[in-house]
Amino acid sequence: MADKLAHFQASFCLDIVAENALLLSWRSEISTAQHNEIIALQTVIEQQLGELIIETIASYHCLMVYFNHQVITSADIIEQIKQLAQYHQQNNKLTDYIPAADCIEIPVYYDTEQKWDLAEVAHQCNMSNDEVIKQHSSTIYRGFALGFTPGFCYLASLPNILHLPRKSSPRTQVPKGAVAIAEQQTAVYPNQSPGGWHIIGQTPLPMYSTKNGQFNAKINVGQNVKFYAISKAEFIVMQQGLSV
Repeated sequence: MADKLAHFQASFCLDIVAENALLLSWRSEISTAQHNEIIALQTVIEQQLGELIIETIASYHCLMVYFNHQVITSADIIEQIKQLAQYHQQNNKLTDYIPAADCIEIPVYYDTEQKWDLAEVAHQCNMSNDEVIKQHSSTIYRGFALGFTPGFCYLASLPNILHLPRKSSPRTQVPKGAVAIAEQQTAVYPNQSPGGWHIIGQTPLPMYSTKNGQFNAKINVGQNVKFYAISKAEFIVMQQGLSV
């Protein structure tokens, strides 16, 4: 095996970013295949390095690894991670750690009454409102990263025809459940907050739950998401039912 490892070229760069944190970085792109590799390596590190690891966080093209620096040095944890990656990649074992991606369906009331951005998006993309809805809801998205605010999952990739830059003037308040798009991404705002994405609708579905002090995001990294259109009446009924 040593012979194999001598010729191994890592697909990522590894940097020390704090006394207890490492950053593994891949090519800066949105790629499901690359993201699967990141998630697989994340699982391998968590399972095989056990108590040495405090937490790992996967994103589009990065993996942050927080380790217990009181029991292992950064040099030693780097060497162990490299060996794990080398062995599993050379022996094509990383695919064994890629979980089956379930698909979460999210209802959306695509709305123009609230003076949000659906009509403006349609205008900028030279489409009708219905065409925007069809394009947005006919795509299966992947959860690539969690961030910005708890429960906010960055989903990609939007159909090319819907690619727009972020708003030049962000809103100071975006409503809870707002479904929005920007550049190659779409997302749901879990709570009312500032935001610079284009709002095209709203979901009554909560983006997280808490039980016994445990936070659980509705959408997690690696999961698939599909949106589907509902009427205003359905939105109200679902919102009332979910709030009971």
